[in-house]
Amino acid sequence: MNTVAIELKLDLSKSNNKLNEITKLRQSESNSTTLYATILDHNKEFELSECNAELHLKKPNGEVYVQAAEIKNNEITCTLNNEVTAITGNAEAYFQVFNKDKSVVNTTATFYLQVLPGLIPVKKKDPNEPQPIDLQVMNNKDERKGEGLYFG
Repeated sequence: MNTVAIELKLDLSKSNNKLNEITKLRQSESNSTTLYATILDHNKEFELSECNAELHLKKPNGEVYVQAAEIKNNEITCTLNNEVTAITGNAEAYFQVFNKDKSVVNTTATFYLQVLPGLIPVKKKDPNEPQPIDLQVMNNKDERKGEGLYFG
């Protein structure tokens, strides 16, 4: 299976002339979405051949997460792992770009990720404990009858 490719154009001047779409992910997805970021400097492509990059992400709970990214074909490539999708909600992110000795460090414009809730079963202490109603498969004997309702 291939990963979902998300193309971004991010400016080091922090002045994108068009807003990047919000990238939507599902909670617990892992290694399924790859960001491909073209880095600009005042709308002109920036040369990344002598640089390294990291993804800096503020999770919906406020925790900051940093992940190494690769540079291929003058583009930042970053495959998002399950640490990014662990918590649902809106996340802010940017790429930090720096030269080999880290004497010059710059950051891109901010882009946004939205982690949608996943249906993750609750781990039960007692195997006889029922699942929450939204995850429970109901049998015919458990279905509610139309008691007291008049259809006619």
